[in-house]
Amino acid sequence: MNLTDLLVHEMVVDWGSHRRVITKRNGETVFQCVVRPAEGLTYVTECLPQRDDPASVEHLAEVLVYLRGLGMNDIVAVHPEFWDVGGTDCGRIVPMWLKLDSEMIASFERALPVGYRVAPFTTELPGDDHDRGVFAEIVSGQYGPLVDEASLRIVEDGTKGAIAVTEDRGVPLIGHLVVESGQRGAGLGKTLLVRSMLALASAGYADCRLNVMAENFTARRLYRSIGFGQDRATLKASRVTS
Repeated sequence: MNLTDLLVHEMVVDWGSHRRVITKRNGETVFQCVVRPAEGLTYVTECLPQRDDPASVEHLAEVLVYLRGLGMNDIVAVHPEFWDVGGTDCGRIVPMWLKLDSEMIASFERALPVGYRVAPFTTELPGDDHDRGVFAEIVSGQYGPLVDEASLRIVEDGTKGAIAVTEDRGVPLIGHLVVESGQRGAGLGKTLLVRSMLALASAGYADCRLNVMAENFTARRLYRSIGFGQDRATLKASRVTS
């Protein structure tokens, strides 16, 4: 009897619109992942176990077949970078984490330039069309509800920078942080990050997470500068279509 004859896939409610697919062999769980619906796409994330094992890759491949059978034909699988599941390579992702220690985070705060101030998050946002599209995706609730206290802008005759944070499956997740190109280097991004993290701590959250593209060294340096560290193996995003 081959591997596929032994496997049974179960889809259960995970959190909100997210679902968890559990793969069992003879009643024992051997693989699981989270399925996240998005506009025109389905994301498959949080694959477990994350180990360099051909069986895990095969289990994910079987889950993708199972999801396509349910009509999910355009899937982005986010998995350990050492897995090869085919499809189009969409880049590598570094997962990062920060313990929300208010005193430590506050030590990184600096005064804003004269005339600049921190304001609540609104639809007046910085960046290019791509950035505004990402913000729109975040506000739509795809990654959970917006955490209003921690989603902020810096303004001075218009919005110069913004950060959006959601509560993704119960944990704060930084969805996007942008500073206008002509404003970079003045510490606005760091101020947004520090103020946002302090707001999360004041709201009672214990930690915060984010995912950043591996080649975005500028963003990774910024996050590391207030204490974010990589807490899991680097991931790879693979777009698999039927």
